[in-house]
Amino acid sequence: MKKKMIHAIKKYRLISPGNTLIAAVSGGPDSIAMLHALLELLRDWGVEIHVAHFNHMFRGAESDEEASFVAKKACEMGLKCTVETCDVPLYLKKTGVSPEEGARTLRYDFLQRVAQNLRADAIVTAHHANDQAETLLLHLLRGAGPEGLASISPREGNLIRPMLGVTKAEIMTYCRENNLEYRWDSSNNESIYTRNQVRLHLIPFLEQYNPRIVEALVRTADICRWENEFLHDFTRAVKEQLNIVTDRDQVSMDYSKVKAFHPALQRRLIRQAADDFTGKQGYLSFDHTEEILGLKPGKRISLPGPIYVRLEGGKLIFSRKKASCQKQKSVDPVPLNVPGITYVPELDIQVSVRTTDWPDPCFPKEKYTRAFKMKVLKHTLFIRNRYPGDRFRPKGMKGRKKVKDFFIDEKIPPENRERIPIILSGDEIIWVAGYRTGEGTEASTTDKKAVIITVKKCFGHK
Repeated sequence: MKKKMIHAIKKYRLISPGNTLIAAVSGGPDSIAMLHALLELLRDWGVEIHVAHFNHMFRGAESDEEASFVAKKACEMGLKCTVETCDVPLYLKKTGVSPEEGARTLRYDFLQRVAQNLRADAIVTAHHANDQAETLLLHLLRGAGPEGLASISPREGNLIRPMLGVTKAEIMTYCRENNLEYRWDSSNNESIYTRNQVRLHLIPFLEQYNPRIVEALVRTADICRWENEFLHDFTRAVKEQLNIVTDRDQVSMDYSKVKAFHPALQRRLIRQAADDFTGKQGYLSFDHTEEILGLKPGKRISLPGPIYVRLEGGKLIFSRKKASCQKQKSVDPVPLNVPGITYVPELDIQVSVRTTDWPDPCFPKEKYTRAFKMKVLKHTLFIRNRYPGDRFRPKGMKGRKKVKDFFIDEKIPPENRERIPIILSGDEIIWVAGYRTGEGTEASTTDKKAVIITVKKCFGHK
């Protein structure tokens, strides 16, 4: 067992000399064996181990006795120990969550608090090969891909699990050989929990077909984890091609480019976009992902949160608001300071205007900076958003065009259109900022002077 543990510690770089570790010890054979082995393995590493025990109060006096047992064992080993008692049954009653979820949430919250207080480098748990096999089977029964079948990772943030390659049988043998005293959780034999049913019934049944089924499932989980990590990184790299635009309440991407990839990559791109937008890993279910990939233009899907997903103008859009609620009111024309900077809070932007000698070899070729002819200063420069009936003559076109039609041609989502700044010279639109200037308004090589207009922090654009 110790050989497997030290192999995992070195292979995954779980522990370094001089680290401070929080050992999560329940009092059962797994955590007692882990604690004993760590002390043996890390004797010359200068590692400090602090024991932490969480009393869930699930089993009355039995739970209290376990807490006392762990504190006593820590003392015998010369280790400091933190014990916390929490009325988890009361928490479950108030929140309505399952016993497994509620206990796990509160236990890990406790462990993280202890680690933070002691400035520990890692929290060590005694998850082992059988736990890995059980988790894989549970995910498989629910329906999962490589992400779910990867099961438990050797490292997850500051949580480390050096015993994932060690079987339960090896742990029990280690306890016997080292005369280790431990406590047995009676709830482990209760079949009311799905995980216990897998442990007590499904795995013994599968062992009839493969006596080493646990090792086989652990190997499958390892393969899935490595391949999932590769696909995760590859998907992140591919996302750069999707023209993703993010603002406060939504994120949009080029849907045609998403659909150009293999279906397996499509699903990952959609799930990663949802995770990034919501800040919740695994936010989308398989059914939700498939529903999004089957979206038709003009249709909308409502997800928990609430989050809304729709397809408009070739863009797949995740939003925290319904599209019908996102239209912005008209912004009164704001005169621009010439020269100077004008802040427009309604559009969350600032506009700077200056004059310069022209041509300027150092002029920055940026989306939100343009050089205009001096004639635009014959009238006051204004900024506002789009008004109904607005028309202008886009550069390169002979006739005039409705700004509304221009937005449609540019495939700008309706909810973004009211936030696009429009620069005017008097009543004439000279620039739909970030998109097109008016015909004959930009400075040319024959001009001696130019007016430089820069729009910063345009809302809704990258």
